[in-house]
Amino acid sequence: MARQKVILPKEGIPRDELLKIMGEARKGDANWQNGRMWSLVNRASDEHTELLKEVFNMFFSENALSPFAFPSLKKFESEVISMTIDLLGGNRRACGSMTSGGTESILLAVKTYRDWARDKFPEIKEPEMILPSSAHPSFEKAAKYFDVKPIYVPVDDKSYRADVKAMKDILSENTILIVGSAPDYPRGVVDPITELGALAKESGIGMHVDACLGGYMLPFARKLGYNIPDF
Repeated sequence: MARQKVILPKEGIPRDELLKIMGEARKGDANWQNGRMWSLVNRASDEHTELLKEVFNMFFSENALSPFAFPSLKKFESEVISMTIDLLGGNRRACGSMTSGGTESILLAVKTYRDWARDKFPEIKEPEMILPSSAHPSFEKAAKYFDVKPIYVPVDDKSYRADVKAMKDILSENTILIVGSAPDYPRGVVDPITELGALAKESGIGMHVDACLGGYMLPFARKLGYNIPDF
């Protein structure tokens, strides 16, 4: 189907007409308000949603690009990072930054490992990262952006978790990074993070845990008594 050509109107659209157009356009969207949506929209309650709207509007025009102009935003970011580090058991050396979402987080992580490897292993000209086949698709995007070759390893056919032995067997002189998920994207299982971390430490390479959503859910699931693997 040919793409509809849209041109900038000569005059602005009146407010009520604009709102009507946008309201009509969203009628075909997913009905997340009634629980018919997974992952893309995370909603707690109407009261919580209204609070988020109020807070968003309070800082609608502020720009986090400059913490000098808007120190309040830097304060909020620092507090969220500190709470996250505490939630995930980080030490005083742990640090972080806020991103627009999981994909950007993975992009920045792969870029960081690539830059780290360039400094630590200058002899590596074609860096590789080893991933279970269950890793999030954005690792593929990061691989193309930053010239890090992805090497995929099938997951265990019974547990669907990353196969540590298979990943160890495929390590090469070009490996700079191995990846695990907590939980993984397609099935929601937690990879053997402790074993993967030990493998990375033994090999002197990077280890990234993709815990975009699970990182905030798993600690509370554990507090509720669920048997959550170490991550």
